[in-house]
Amino acid sequence: MSPQSSANRSSGIRASTAFEQFARAVPVPMALLDRQMRYIAVSQRWLDDYGIDENDIVGRSHAEVFTHLSRAWHENFRRCLYHGETHNQRDRLIKPDGQVDWVEWKIEPWYGDPGEISGAIVIAEIVTVREASAQEQRQQLDEALEQSQQSAYIHQFAIEKAVDAIFWIDPDSKLSYVNEAACQLLEYRRDELLALKLHQIDPAFSPNIWSEHWKAIKQFGSFTFESTHRTKSGRIFPVEVRVNYLKYKHREYHCAFVREITERKQYETALQSANEQLQAVLDAVPGLVSWLSRDLKYLGVNRQLASTFGLRPEDFSNREVGFIESHPGFAEFAREFFESETKTISKEICIGLEGQRRSYLLGAQKYHHNSRAVFVGLDITDRKQMEAQLRRSETLYRTLARNFPNGAVCLFDRDYRYTLAEGTELAKVGLSKAAMEGQTCRDVFDPETAEIIEPLYAKALDGEETVAEIPYAGRIYLTHVLPLKDDTGEVIAGMMMTQNITERKKNEQVLRRSRQRLREQAHRLRDALAELKQTQTQLIQTEKLSSLGQLVAGVAHEINNPVSFIYGNIAHARQYANELLELVELYADAYPEPTEAIAERIETMGLDFVREDFPKLMSSMQVGADRIREVVLSLQNFSRLDQAQKKPVNLHEGIDSTLLILQSRLKAKGGRPGIEVVKDYGDLPKVECYAGQLNQVFMNLLANAIDALEERGIECDASESGEEPTIAIRTRAIAGNRVEIRIADNGLGMTPNVRRKLFEPFFTTKPPGKGTGLGLSISYQVVVQKHGGQLNCDSTPGRGTEFEIVLPIEAK
Repeated sequence: MSPQSSANRSSGIRASTAFEQFARAVPVPMALLDRQMRYIAVSQRWLDDYGIDENDIVGRSHAEVFTHLSRAWHENFRRCLYHGETHNQRDRLIKPDGQVDWVEWKIEPWYGDPGEISGAIVIAEIVTVREASAQEQRQQLDEALEQSQQSAYIHQFAIEKAVDAIFWIDPDSKLSYVNEAACQLLEYRRDELLALKLHQIDPAFSPNIWSEHWKAIKQFGSFTFESTHRTKSGRIFPVEVRVNYLKYKHREYHCAFVREITERKQYETALQSANEQLQAVLDAVPGLVSWLSRDLKYLGVNRQLASTFGLRPEDFSNREVGFIESHPGFAEFAREFFESETKTISKEICIGLEGQRRSYLLGAQKYHHNSRAVFVGLDITDRKQMEAQLRRSETLYRTLARNFPNGAVCLFDRDYRYTLAEGTELAKVGLSKAAMEGQTCRDVFDPETAEIIEPLYAKALDGEETVAEIPYAGRIYLTHVLPLKDDTGEVIAGMMMTQNITERKKNEQVLRRSRQRLREQAHRLRDALAELKQTQTQLIQTEKLSSLGQLVAGVAHEINNPVSFIYGNIAHARQYANELLELVELYADAYPEPTEAIAERIETMGLDFVREDFPKLMSSMQVGADRIREVVLSLQNFSRLDQAQKKPVNLHEGIDSTLLILQSRLKAKGGRPGIEVVKDYGDLPKVECYAGQLNQVFMNLLANAIDALEERGIECDASESGEEPTIAIRTRAIAGNRVEIRIADNGLGMTPNVRRKLFEPFFTTKPPGKGTGLGLSISYQVVVQKHGGQLNCDSTPGRGTEFEIVLPIEAK
């Protein structure tokens, strides 16, 4: 019986998915038949060789698929089933497609769980018609050679038409004759092949080796061996050679029958690989595997068992069981098993090894007519110790958990089944130790609660600790779920600890509501403070505007009266002066020879210069009076105290009045060049607004632009920057019945952080004493809140700043 068959019996082969997968992978044509000769599973090679679909064969009878089986085949199958015999035979076979082949059958039994023969494993390798004929022809040739009375023609015909390659070789290893098959096998023409010596087609036969080989064949008469041949193209392939010594016409020859065995070598390689895989599987088994005979001797062991005892697998061969035990626990177990009628058994035993006692879980299965058995042992010493430790821990856990204050403690396994449940809180929610232990999470809790708990259990069994608040039975429990690990760090179970925090949660809720009320009050106070600051800012600005307006109006009024008096009398003074000069000229004409005193006076006062310069003086006084009147009008226009309500206003007048007031700051001073003002006024309609407030906005923006240009003049002069300090003012009407005023400078610009805070009250980048931080904040309130417009700023460091004012033409 083959090793594979033994393994099948020992493991209790059944027609299973695992065997079907194994059968398909076997590289030989193999089938598994039941006792009624029906197919249970077949290999892929079987299907390929006989051209059968797997769906058309499983469940059918072998005799139904191959209808021309011989009587001997059926008899061998019966002997296999009833006597456990293995049979090999060669027989003609008519395949389902009608083709006739020669097949070498191998039939051996396979065993089920009780150890009874459940059917047969059949391996069928096809021997082609040509190979069968070749064998017959070789037999005929042998007979022809032995019967020297046969004619040379018959000899020549049988040899030439043989399927196998035939070589006649003389004592000098020269090829004397080759048949047609030899030429085809080695890819030579006959004349080319006859010109060669044996070592040229078989590298193994050097002249020295050939001499020894010739003597051996002559002595023994015939010999069969394996070698390799090389074709004309250089391909080397394995061959089987059967050599006969013969004499023909008083000359000695070796007659060699050569057959290529490449395919057979591949089968042997595949079989060796399968055996190695089987050995690898047995060696990879984490348990201790051994095979024993009825006389309690080792037939073999896997590497795991051998290495456990520091030996080699071959050290166990044919040695009696128990030779490595200080306490013969395993030997007694094996003896009792063979003496019993039981075919399989499993039991925990204790074995003494080198002064130590270890626990093993042993499983055994008899095979080969119950004369042999395979044993598999798993070392459970650590598990037994762990179980004992777990029992001690469980006792400790129960003691602690039973007295766990205001809560409960539960242990659960990988199936979420409770192995321990203790605590004073269980009874309060209708649970108990008896109701929980042995039950799963879903058996104990309602589906909604189980959906919350199970993910926490899963994380604990994955090694992760979690803490969660879980509502149950009108209460809230703080739940701590954590893994329980052994000494190696492997998670073996999980633990859940719960504590009733319902009252604490209520107190926290009250505290949160109180904190929320305090936060709301703080928000209201903050809003009130912001509103107060804004109101204060408005009051300050209003007061400043009012004081400034009153001051400007008073100054304008006080200046206006004397200026009006001067302005009104200049014309009369000019007329009187002209008349007096005309009178002097009349006197000069009437009295061309003045007295000495008059002549001296004329010389002293420079009468000719006075007559020429006095009219110019009066004209200059007229220009000065006009300039003073313009300044007074600009002051009155800027203050606009008479316009407390919104009125249509020409914005250009307000901008010009502001520029007039700031004229002195625009002039060059302190090494700084003068600031150029570029006006690009569009055609604006009158805008309904608070003129005085908008004038203050223009004042703030223009003053800030001048400050920025002065700061730039300090850090770098115009020659370095390549451009003169400039303020550009552009106005235009835009869509939506609105107007736009842009005031831009080419100063140093602002950073994004400064630009974000620009309109906040009291924010300023100017040094103390030079700015209050209210100008732009008030300007924003005037434009946005008072007039429903927009005030935007666009600034880039090093490229200047531009303010955009957008105002509706008509008040809303």
